[in-house]
Amino acid sequence: MRNRRSGGTLEWTAFLICAAISVVLLLTSPKPGARELKDTASDVVGYAASPLHAVRRIFSIWSDFDILQQHALTLGKENAKLRDALIENERLRALLEYRQRSDYTTVPASTISAVGPALGGQFRLDRGRTSGIELNAAVITPLGLVGKTIEVTDHTTLVQTLIGNSYGVAVLLERTRMRGILRWTGPDQFTLSGLPQGVDVKSGDLVLTSGYGSVFPKDIRVGVITDDPSELSIYGETWRVQPFVDFRTVEDVFIVTGTDWPDPYAGQNDPQIEAQP
Repeated sequence: MRNRRSGGTLEWTAFLICAAISVVLLLTSPKPGARELKDTASDVVGYAASPLHAVRRIFSIWSDFDILQQHALTLGKENAKLRDALIENERLRALLEYRQRSDYTTVPASTISAVGPALGGQFRLDRGRTSGIELNAAVITPLGLVGKTIEVTDHTTLVQTLIGNSYGVAVLLERTRMRGILRWTGPDQFTLSGLPQGVDVKSGDLVLTSGYGSVFPKDIRVGVITDDPSELSIYGETWRVQPFVDFRTVEDVFIVTGTDWPDPYAGQNDPQIEAQP
């Protein structure tokens, strides 16, 4: 049985060798029939090999795609860094220009934490008494009024913004110079009251600090009137005001130091203006 299998294997081996030799002789023969067979064989081999080339091409394309994708991600990260650097540079330049043209002595500070349940109501700064910060100092940005300091330690300061404040801010209308009080009346709601009845107030009127009380210097931008009288209250007619500052996104501020600005209403008694502790 084993001899029969061995004999069959040898026969097949001899057959394959002979077939290979025949094919080689035919392909190398200069005769026309051999040339046709050679062309046919080349076509068959090319046809059989084409799927392999296609598969290889697909893998090559995927490899190139991965390389391009990684390159695009790298460029995207670099572009984001450059864009962030540009925004930061513009922000710092605006802060520097504002401080240079400001009429007040200020100390720059940055927020380090938000305090309390009302986001935007209070935050802590990275400057304190060692930087000359005092209680009841006005806190401002290039956009406008933020609030005032209510707690000062050696190295930090707690700020109460206009959101959730328990004090009224003495303000005036830039166009008419009429004075009133700005109050926080609820989430994202600020109202101006205390103006004489029938006074000329228009949507878009600019609201500035009046300087009454020597807490907030005069003529700091606060916001704009957004509509006609909204309601009658114990304070008379009130108008809605849209502050210039988004208190929830404040990062860098200036704290006004010293009292080197005059109180334009010193010695006057205005019952409309609440005491500002």
